[in-house]
Amino acid sequence: MMNLQKNSNPILKIVIGLSPALIIVFISFLPSPAQTIPNKPQRTSPTVTKIQFPSSPDRGTPKRTGAGGRRGNSCLITKTGQPSLTALMPTWDNHERTAVKNPMLYVYVPKTTTKTGEFVVIDDEGNEVYQNNFIPPSEPGIVQISIPTSASLKTGKKYFWYFTLICNPEDRSQDEYTSGSLERTQLGSLLNSDLKQIAPLKRAEIYAKNKIWYETISNIASLRNENPEIWTDLLTSVGLEEFTTIPFVEFGTPKP
Repeated sequence: MMNLQKNSNPILKIVIGLSPALIIVFISFLPSPAQTIPNKPQRTSPTVTKIQFPSSPDRGTPKRTGAGGRRGNSCLITKTGQPSLTALMPTWDNHERTAVKNPMLYVYVPKTTTKTGEFVVIDDEGNEVYQNNFIPPSEPGIVQISIPTSASLKTGKKYFWYFTLICNPEDRSQDEYTSGSLERTQLGSLLNSDLKQIAPLKRAEIYAKNKIWYETISNIASLRNENPEIWTDLLTSVGLEEFTTIPFVEFGTPKP
């Protein structure tokens, strides 16, 4: 018979000295085997694999180029079936919200003969808060435009932006442009602090659920090279599927 008194387990020494009834009570308070396994893996939330922007009553084909293109004096070179100058926005009126001081805007620029462009932001009282001239890209593609923090966009205020290709500096009525608006909204302070700590994909999911387009597309655009299907899913969800495979391009640089 095994000599239990020599057992080195302190719990067994305590149990041996108890009556059978107390042993049953004592055992019922012992941790289960699952509780005693060290470093047990924790269940993690599902990985985000698809971002879709919520549907809106204003959903529809976004505003395309205006002005000169309607009168045959266009400086744009497009073939039948190709898109014209278009801001990548989810609603027909190009009005969406931002939660940051320096939102990013994405615009498809077709091939053009002009070498002069202008981007302007004005507030709802007609005051210009930002203006910048640019050289259009040499090849058609999607450009990124950043509104700098110096523009001082205020929370709760509406702003209008104009992305313009100046076809004829002597006759600005021939300008080709796309335009839209934005309103800076404020997220809760707790949510804002959490967003700084998480990856772009999860961040984009949160912005999309809160219907904040500018930051949704910016975060997904930063992942486009490594996860092109996520970029495709987002644009397709808002009816912009024709732009999913169009490359990003840089603005032109002035000659030295």
